[in-house]
Formats: sequence, C-alpha cells, structure tokens
Amino acid sequence: MSTFELFLQLPLFKGIEMDDLFSLIPKINLDFERFQPGDIVIDRKMEAKGLVYLLKGEVKICSKGNEQIVNGPVLLSFSGLFGTDKQFLADVSATNVCNTLNIDTKSLLYLLRNCPVFLSNYLDLLSNTIGSLYLERKDFLIV
Repeated sequence: MSTFELFLQLPLFKGIEMDDLFSLIPKINLDFERFQPGDIVIDRKMEAKGLVYLLKGEVKICSKGNEQIVNGPVLLSFSGLFGTDKQFLADVSATNVCNTLNIDTKSLLYLLRNCPVFLSNYLDLLSNTIGSLYLERKDFLIV
C-alpha cells in the first residue's frame, strides 16, 4: 500500500489530492509507533497532544465503564486537544501488535489552516460527534 493510499484510508484525509498531500507532509510532524499486546496506547491521565490514528491492529478502548474493541484504520482521539482540560477521554490498550500515527497539535493546526479539505473533514467529525452526544443526553441543550 502506498503512503497516499494509507492516508486516504484515514477519515480526516479523505478527498485530499495526492499533490496537496505530498506538499503538506514535509511540513508536519508525523510520529509512527508500534505497540505490543498489553501495551498502553493512550492513558486518559496523559495530556492530549495531538491526533492518534490506529493504522493497523486491534485495541481495547475503556471509557466510563464501557469497553469496546476496534480495528484499524480508525481515529482513536481527536477531542481534548484544545480548551483548558487537554486530556484523553479513554484508556486504550493494544490487544495485538498495533501501529499508530500521531499528528501533534501544532501540525494539526497547520493542516486546518492550509488544507480546506482537512478542515472540512475535521469540522464534520466534530459536528457529527456533538450531534451524537446531543441524541444521547437529554439534559444537553444546543440551540
């Protein structure tokens, strides 16, 4: 799989042209990590410092007493990056060998400022998440 195909599997990069992507990549920090079964991928006590994509493998996500198993590619974290409480909302551990891609907040801001498709995808993600929260919580008022 080419680097371009890898990025197109990630929701925030969908619709980005190859030339645009390859002009952006050298200007952002991409950190690839590998985890073994049982390793902590995200600890909710950690300060959120960027996006975390699970590229390959399987993880267990524990949040508010609920557990969920997910397979890559999937965006594991996108909230908690801005505001006063910059923390992850869940604990994530590897259930088998996993590969992640981390994009730090500074690089995220660069992508949001310089790539309209990325900005649109990020706003869609936030809007859809807020809509889901609204449907789940009756006491959550949005006007």
